[in-house]
Amino acid sequence: MIGAGQSALESAALFKEAGVEVEVIARQKALNWVGRHPGLHHLGVISWLLYSDRDVGPAGLSRLLAMPHLFRKFPRGFQDRTAYRAIRPAGAGWLQPRLEGVPITLGRKVVSATATGSQLHLRLDDGTDRLVDHALLATGFRVDVRKHQFLSPAIMERLETTNGYPVLKAGLECSIPGLHFVGKPAAWSFGPLLGFVSGTEFASNELVRSITVAK
Repeated sequence: MIGAGQSALESAALFKEAGVEVEVIARQKALNWVGRHPGLHHLGVISWLLYSDRDVGPAGLSRLLAMPHLFRKFPRGFQDRTAYRAIRPAGAGWLQPRLEGVPITLGRKVVSATATGSQLHLRLDDGTDRLVDHALLATGFRVDVRKHQFLSPAIMERLETTNGYPVLKAGLECSIPGLHFVGKPAAWSFGPLLGFVSGTEFASNELVRSITVAK
């Protein structure tokens, strides 16, 4: 299992519980755990100030990330650092006991993967090897809307992007009038909330408001 986020760690736990021999390999030098301070959620008004009910981001930042219009007014550098802090690879704290006995190799990268019969030969950057039956990549993905084949060349010529993300204005509308992006592609313009299910209320309200005004 390659990765250090919830998908990788929870999958490793499930494999272990199913009797499968599994190892986690990740570039991070240490695992991050969330939900390790549940008491912070039961402090009344203080908890309300620290956490949004959108449940994205750590204490303090959670409240800011729940307000995409405010978040996007901050300098780009601050937005990028804050977004990474909110969505960096991490696992839920309740997974820790379920991963007991699972080998976890940290600070290492897989530099090559070669098929060897019905197995896969992995070479790590420290020179060690693994011969495995399966390798699952739980490493996330990069957004690049220019790879969406359902968007025509004419649209691509007019579409303003940054690092693969469409540049959006109010209403989640891109540089082409009437074309809107929701979900993860909207995260560069409106923050990491848009990459989660809890961001759908904001996205749907923005979209409906924009379309209604346009009419």
